[in-house]
Amino acid sequence: MALTLVALLTACGGGSNTSGGTTSGAGASVTGPKNALVRCPSNTNTTAASPESGQIHLVVAGWASTPAEDALVKQGLQNFEKLHPNVTVTWTPIPGDYATKMRANVASGNVPDVFYLQPPMAQEYIPAGKLLNLSPYMARDHVSPSTYYPSLMQDFDCADGTVFGIPKDWNSLGLFYNKTLFQQAGLGDPSNWTWDDLKNAAQKLTKRGSSPANSVYGIALPADASRWGAFLFANGGQMVSADGKQALFNSQAGIQAAEFYTSFELNHTGVMPGDIGASWDGDAFGKQQVAMTLEGGWMIPFLAQNYPKVQYGIAPLPIGPSGKRGNLLYTNAWAAYSGTKYPGMAWELIKYMTGAEYQTQVLHNGFALPTLTSLANDSYFQQNPGVKVLQDGAAYGQPDFYGVADTEIHNDVSNALQSIMLGKQSVADALNAAAQKVNTWIQQNVAP
Repeated sequence: MALTLVALLTACGGGSNTSGGTTSGAGASVTGPKNALVRCPSNTNTTAASPESGQIHLVVAGWASTPAEDALVKQGLQNFEKLHPNVTVTWTPIPGDYATKMRANVASGNVPDVFYLQPPMAQEYIPAGKLLNLSPYMARDHVSPSTYYPSLMQDFDCADGTVFGIPKDWNSLGLFYNKTLFQQAGLGDPSNWTWDDLKNAAQKLTKRGSSPANSVYGIALPADASRWGAFLFANGGQMVSADGKQALFNSQAGIQAAEFYTSFELNHTGVMPGDIGASWDGDAFGKQQVAMTLEGGWMIPFLAQNYPKVQYGIAPLPIGPSGKRGNLLYTNAWAAYSGTKYPGMAWELIKYMTGAEYQTQVLHNGFALPTLTSLANDSYFQQNPGVKVLQDGAAYGQPDFYGVADTEIHNDVSNALQSIMLGKQSVADALNAAAQKVNTWIQQNVAP
């Protein structure tokens, strides 16, 4: 069957049966990493439906992305159709604010059968019973949660470890460095650097000109919680308490991490991208206005397409004062609507898109990292050592998601970092004010 591409804002999965088809396993289930931040639903399917027979039409949704990613997803769905000739898949990329439009679809019951699930969406949809419980399917088909990196699985499980989504791909941060500028500064491989090494190197690499736009800076560091968090974790700190109900980023470990992170801007050995007219730090790095930056695998195709002449390497993030590295993990999942008419076939699609065949395609296309631990030694990593550095981030990274107050934490911490970098507040004052905002929001919006 030919894959149907429909650029719609909504897609109908139809029906309201949460367990349709023949079931097996009679309650057999598996559990993944327990997630204290997500309450389990009061009612969910407890058995696995067999793949439905007859002609089946699955509607699959995700956000509109790059042409390369869309082509990869469509190829995977077409391959699935070949394996299941009775199934037609309609791919419906949703442009714009994906989470908001999906929330409207869920509220109206007009939901795709299978769709991309972001961590904040999981926190909302799982307790409300909007997602198909995948644990019985995994048990029946012998798909262990340990097949995938635990740090990636956790965001899509609930408090008792029941699984509602399987990570589709992921990324971490690496230290991207300009080999040409490093050579000119007499610097070697930064793979075993400490924080002090990073600070000293940034000073050596900085060449001040008549204006910021005519200068070369050691490193680009945006006022972004989704970068600073890696330093917080490396210093032994945490963003939020285990139950997600108290901000902890203003601890002494957080203050020290913020002092270090913002010192580059304040000492003029680092720069926020906007200061030099760059749209983001990847752009500043590509223009060779900065010698280093912290980014993920998305930088690789960006640089290849826009700045192919830049010679660069990728190193692990520097070792913190605690003697450990920190990193952030970014992931989304495949999930199915609890009301799909075809739960058995919806699971088959999720299983294929998170299985070895398609995950290998994801890796070899250079789009993202595979979620299967079995691919950690794939030959692609030997051929692309920089990508292996990003893959290794799974061992020392934590998800860049912080529970019910995730949006508030990201916004308030990022604003605090910017205030520090602009010299408007001290580190302690900025982080304490941000923590107070987050805690007030939690008190007003989260049940005790």
